[in-house]
Amino acid sequence: MESKRLRNEVTAGLTSGLLTTVVTHPLDLVKLRLQLLATSNPSQGYDYIIRGILKDSTGIKSLIPELYRGLGVNILGNATAWGLYFGLYRYSKDAVFSIWTGHRRNEISSNFEVDRQMGPFLYLFSATLSGLTTAVLTNPIWVVKTRIMSTNARAEQSYRSTWDGIRQLYTSEGLSGFWRGLGPSLLGVAQGALYFTLYDSLKKHYFAATGVKRDTQLSNFENIFMTSISKMISVSAVYPFQLLKSNLQSFEAQLHQNSFQATTLVKSIYAAKGLKGLYKGLSANLIRAVPSTCITFCVYENMRHWL
Repeated sequence: MESKRLRNEVTAGLTSGLLTTVVTHPLDLVKLRLQLLATSNPSQGYDYIIRGILKDSTGIKSLIPELYRGLGVNILGNATAWGLYFGLYRYSKDAVFSIWTGHRRNEISSNFEVDRQMGPFLYLFSATLSGLTTAVLTNPIWVVKTRIMSTNARAEQSYRSTWDGIRQLYTSEGLSGFWRGLGPSLLGVAQGALYFTLYDSLKKHYFAATGVKRDTQLSNFENIFMTSISKMISVSAVYPFQLLKSNLQSFEAQLHQNSFQATTLVKSIYAAKGLKGLYKGLSANLIRAVPSTCITFCVYENMRHWL
C-alpha cells in the first residue's frame, strides 16, 4: 500500500512538471534573463530582454527556438524536481506522521488519514525536508539550465546542448561547478516549504469549513484559487534567494568568481538599485509561477485521484 501511494505521487508529480514546463518555458526564459540583469545591467528591464530575443531571431521560425532555448534541460530539471519533491513530500509526511503519532508506516491506510491529523508545523517540517533533498540532488541541472537559457545559441560561450553543458562545466570547473549557487538554493527551499504549508493548510481549513470529506477531489477552480494565494505569498517572501542563485550559477559567476559571492552580490545590487534591485524580475516570476503552479497542481490532483 505504501509503495503504491508513493509511486502515484511520483507519477503525478512527473506528469504535472512536464506539462507545466512546456507551457511556461518562454516566461521562464524572460524571468531568468531579468534576474541576471540585476548584476550585469540593472537599469534595463523587459523591453531590453524582448529586444534581445527578437534581435537574435530572424523570423517566426527562428523566434520559436529562441523562446524555447533550453527546453530540454528545463523539462529534465522540472520533471525530476517535481517528481522527487512530491514523492519525498509524501514520504516525509508519512514518516513525520508515524513518528508524531506512534503509528507504523505500513499501518497508514491512506494519504487522507495522514493529512487530516497534521498541522501547519508538521507540513512545514515535511516540506522543508523534501525541499532540501531535492535542491541538493537537482542543483547540477539548474546550473546547466541557467547557462543555456541565459545566452543565445550563437554566443561564443554558449552550451550547444545539455550534454555539452555538462561536459564543458566539468572540464572548466570540476565537480564543484555543478553545485554553484547551492547556498541560496537551500535557503530558497523556504519558498517551497512555505507554499506547501499554505496550500495544505488552506485545503484542510476549506474541508473543515465546508464539511466536505478530505478524500473528495477538489474542483479545478478550488485548486487554482488555493494555489494562486499560496504561490504569490511564498514566491514574494523569498524571491531574493532565487535571484542570487541565478546570478551565482551564470557564466559571469565563472568569470568573476571573487566578486560573485552571495554577500558581495547583495551589497552591489543594493547599492545600485536599493531593496527593489533584489526583487528584479519578480513580476515576471509571478506571471510565470502562478499559472505554472496552477497547471501543475490541477494536473497533480487530477492524476493523483485518477491513479
